[in-house]
Amino acid sequence: MMCGVKLPGKGVTLSVDPSAMVLDLLAETLIAINEGQAADPTIISHLAKALDVGAAISVYVDKDTAFELVAAYPSEYETQALIGYLESVDPTSLVHHIMVDHHKGVGHIVLINIPPDDEVAPDGGFARIMAFARPEPYNEDNGVLLERAWRPLSALWPQAARAYAQRRGANSNFNITSREREVLELLARGMLATSIASRLNLSPRTVHKHLGNIYRKLGVHDRLVAVSIARSSGLISAAPNKSSRKPLDS
Repeated sequence: MMCGVKLPGKGVTLSVDPSAMVLDLLAETLIAINEGQAADPTIISHLAKALDVGAAISVYVDKDTAFELVAAYPSEYETQALIGYLESVDPTSLVHHIMVDHHKGVGHIVLINIPPDDEVAPDGGFARIMAFARPEPYNEDNGVLLERAWRPLSALWPQAARAYAQRRGANSNFNITSREREVLELLARGMLATSIASRLNLSPRTVHKHLGNIYRKLGVHDRLVAVSIARSSGLISAAPNKSSRKPLDS
């Protein structure tokens, strides 16, 4: 039965210093994000080795509770049992940031959960769940490491989600219409829906409808992420130089 992060078991003792591990994890995660790479493989690899687990995965969950696997350790093939377990879990039932469970055929499982309504979650209600599984129970030392890792990981979650969305968007065919591209161009210039409507001779309601279609096609819920993806994938022009910027609505 799933419960909060009370880990009294006599499991494998940590072979690493939690503080040093968290600092290394943060450094390599920031490097990955700054280089435009996905952060989750780095995160789960560090935690998997520190917790001495055989399988670890990271998934993103949208507002419709649809799962998207974004990282697997050591490989997706070797984490099939853990993936199947997580697919059977209702994300809304995860009421704690860190939870433990035991499942026959998977082993002892610990979940790190950042729910969509968390104050650090990205705009639009994305959630992240990381799951780790091993044969042995987790213990208090493992709990200390998880508690120390959770806060910095949650603080980096919006940046990690944004970096992943940009990478996914660079390789996608969005079927953006010419009108939606016009709306995106003006959105990228910082214009509000009312100003976009005036510029394109449309009603604000129509502009909001176009924006909804754009966000749905790009798979985002945030205008800044939408613009970033659109630029990186060539849908709209690159950001202008500061020296060439002009007032928007003059």
